[in-house]
Amino acid sequence: MRNLKWLYACSLAIAFGVLSFAAVSCHDDDDEPKQEPGEVIETPAPVVEYYIMGTVTDAGKGVSGVDVKIGTETIKTDKDGKFSVTETKTGKYSVEVAPKGYLAQNTSVEIAANAENRSVVTVAVALTKQSEPENVKKGEEATVKDNSDSNKDIPDPTTTPADEVVEDLPITTVEVTIPADALPESGTGINEDGSADISVTTYVPAPEEVTTDVKPAEENKDVEKTIPLAAAHFEPTGLEFVNPVTISIPNPIPDVTFAESDMQLAYLNTTTGKWDVQTSKVNLKNGSYQADIKHFSSYAVENKVTSKISSETVVKSEVLGQASRDNSENPKAVTGIALTYKEKSGWECKDADITNAVKSKLSGASDATINAMVAFFKTRLYSLMGSASGVKTTERTYNTVNVNGYTTMNYTCYAKTRTTTLSAKVLYKGNPVTISVTATRYTGTDHQYKTVTTNPTHSGGQGGSN
Repeated sequence: MRNLKWLYACSLAIAFGVLSFAAVSCHDDDDEPKQEPGEVIETPAPVVEYYIMGTVTDAGKGVSGVDVKIGTETIKTDKDGKFSVTETKTGKYSVEVAPKGYLAQNTSVEIAANAENRSVVTVAVALTKQSEPENVKKGEEATVKDNSDSNKDIPDPTTTPADEVVEDLPITTVEVTIPADALPESGTGINEDGSADISVTTYVPAPEEVTTDVKPAEENKDVEKTIPLAAAHFEPTGLEFVNPVTISIPNPIPDVTFAESDMQLAYLNTTTGKWDVQTSKVNLKNGSYQADIKHFSSYAVENKVTSKISSETVVKSEVLGQASRDNSENPKAVTGIALTYKEKSGWECKDADITNAVKSKLSGASDATINAMVAFFKTRLYSLMGSASGVKTTERTYNTVNVNGYTTMNYTCYAKTRTTTLSAKVLYKGNPVTISVTATRYTGTDHQYKTVTTNPTHSGGQGGSN
């Protein structure tokens, strides 16, 4: 009996101890200070915007104070001839430049519907002062040459080093020969005495369109293009001849010609703004490319080339902006952190790369031939890419963000590029040769923004990015 009483007493003591421990434990939990929740302040989404940037030049130099109409907005070029607009919508925007005394230039830029935020389109417009007219008498043969002030100092491509080539100048000028029996008795552009005041202005046409869009079917494929070897505007516009007149362009590259099958004549359709191919053939005669026309307008003697555009690439080696903030041990949010980056726009193709590409294909060529061929490629790239070579850096703000309590933030901005390979078929001393050069265009930016929020009372966390 005594043993049973002792066992009963021990059992009660143990039970009492367990209850006391539980009570103390619960009491201790209740007394522990509660962790302050992390402050949450919403960060707005980045503003959606696209950039159209460009330059207006005359003889390779920027022209300040020129009105540039982009869509419905008109802006002026700065002291260096540059302009820039920010758009919030995708679509096509017309670009018009028509200062007094110059040939008007029109083009368009397209921000594709699938363009990523902060995409950049660059475009250039080369202005040319109109040539003074020369009076051509009826019944007399005459040759009228370009006398534009913009073209009076066109450098000789055979003696111009690669780094001195002016990309937005023609490499040669155009002339027109009027036979004695070509002028009509009357009509548009005919004076009372039967003569006509005729002018020829060689110029570099603005690209028909510059776009961020590359059709998937055309990526990484050779696509045939035509680029003017030379283009000219003839006045009086609309003058129709009784018999054809001949436009002529001196071959600018010694020992190198273009196959007649790769040459064509086009005229600028003022209604559509497009270059329409003509049936008139382009022939190489006496060292010049020649074609017959029967009325005045703007004409271009074009040669066929191919262009291959690569897929867009995020260049992880080109970091344009970077920021981070560790707020993981602070319950309060940190606000107003500006995420900035240095945007790159434009394109580049190194002179040495062009020169080496030419030399590798034209074995034993003279310096004159090498120089002129390099000038040909640099001026063709200007037309193909839609702007002069060069990369511009612009500081921009991606977003102003808030880093919530118990959160870390990391931001990195990378450059995005495409390559364009221009290939031209030529006859070098009568033998067919294909020469290719590759340019790299900056197309936009890739923004990597990530936040990770942790719960200080538990391991692990939650993250977000955009």
